[in-house]
Amino acid sequence: MNNSVSISYVLSAYIELTRTCHQSCGYCSFFSEDAPLLPIDEVKEKVADIARRGATEVIFISGEAPQDFPHIQIALHQNGFSSFADYLNAACREALAQNLLPVLEVGYFDSFTMERFINAGCSVRLNLVCSTLSNPGQSLEKSRGRNPSAGRACIEGLHAAGIPYSLGFVAGIGETEEERLKFIAETGRFCTADPLLQDVRLTPFQPSPGCSMPDRPPMSFAAVKKTILALREAFPVHHISLPPHLCYRFPELVEAGLNDLGSVPVLTGDPTHRNFDVPSFETLKVRLEEKNIMLYERGTLSTPVALNRPEVFEAVSNSRKLIERRNLSGLNLIDNAHCFVCGPRNKSGLHIPVQKSVEGHTCTFTWVPGPAYQGYAGIVHGGILSTLLDEAMAYAVMGAEKNILAVTADMHIRYLRPTPVGVPLKFAATLTGQRKNLYFARGSVILPDGSVLAEAEGRFAEIVLPGGKK
Repeated sequence: MNNSVSISYVLSAYIELTRTCHQSCGYCSFFSEDAPLLPIDEVKEKVADIARRGATEVIFISGEAPQDFPHIQIALHQNGFSSFADYLNAACREALAQNLLPVLEVGYFDSFTMERFINAGCSVRLNLVCSTLSNPGQSLEKSRGRNPSAGRACIEGLHAAGIPYSLGFVAGIGETEEERLKFIAETGRFCTADPLLQDVRLTPFQPSPGCSMPDRPPMSFAAVKKTILALREAFPVHHISLPPHLCYRFPELVEAGLNDLGSVPVLTGDPTHRNFDVPSFETLKVRLEEKNIMLYERGTLSTPVALNRPEVFEAVSNSRKLIERRNLSGLNLIDNAHCFVCGPRNKSGLHIPVQKSVEGHTCTFTWVPGPAYQGYAGIVHGGILSTLLDEAMAYAVMGAEKNILAVTADMHIRYLRPTPVGVPLKFAATLTGQRKNLYFARGSVILPDGSVLAEAEGRFAEIVLPGGKK
């Protein structure tokens, strides 16, 4: 890939409400028949914690129709709810109050249940299967109403109710390639123009402990790539995503049409694939940048029709502000591995380990400039000195604990004497003051004999990431 491209993600977190489920899908390790219901007070606590940690989306996940089980009915009553739908609505309100967009991943809804969420301010994640696999020994043998027709009926119900939704295609669970590609094409013709459709994702089968088909091989990379191509053709204007922890070679799928990583649950992990570690953003960035692909954060609701309540509009607006600040500053501040001065992955950089030269709020390091950094013959270019002084002062501001994230607001430099090439130069900087979110620092360039060649003063603006300091 010659030209740089971008791929998006949503910073999300899961809250597991209950694993109790009346389905028993062979590919799934999430379901249970006796799991408890998370008390609503704990839901509130988890939502607040997730918001503090900077997520913009919370996915409430549960088994399908857990209210069919007596122990869940009792738990709902003890929590003050007459139905599971009322409980879910309360969870959605808690999320919106924290400027988080609530997403329900709770199985298939009937039309009556859908009506209970018209004003919930949530979106719904549907996981579709590509074939009827209900014969003995097949993955949906013990499932009720889990087939392509039921998935389409659920889409129709969500559309009629005006509820935003996203589609997930569960693939590699026993369907043929022909069945999979045909179903994707048919679903695209059916709903790709629906303004309520938010995004589309592929969930390739990966055996997990607890599923009833642990010996089935994972979906091959060739099949994954062909499916991504089919999704891009069927949904040409939507985000096409794939969980990065389910396919290590996801950067290679960008040319096939992958343009999103979807809801990346780095804060909580994936409860449906507990044996797969969700990679950190640093790892994701490295894998992508190796392929000249840039990672950026997007909002969770992508269509105006989803903003159907004032509190939803406010939550979306606030989350977008967080995303904007994070894309413009926070992510870059966290990852400086390509910094020209100190970044280890910048092939053209100086590779000075500045971060190892900080004590308290002082920074001191030595560098010997070679002829590549001269302006006039034998004299170090002033821009190089300015760059290194800026680096030294910034690290002095951030301190040894690096508990302050800051960017240069302005700096002033005085060149006192020409700086010779090939001589060890000491760069020394210290924090000199603070006023609100502005920090002041002073730095010098010094010869081995103590002579000062240049002096600088700078102001640095503190950046606070959403959810607090790093």
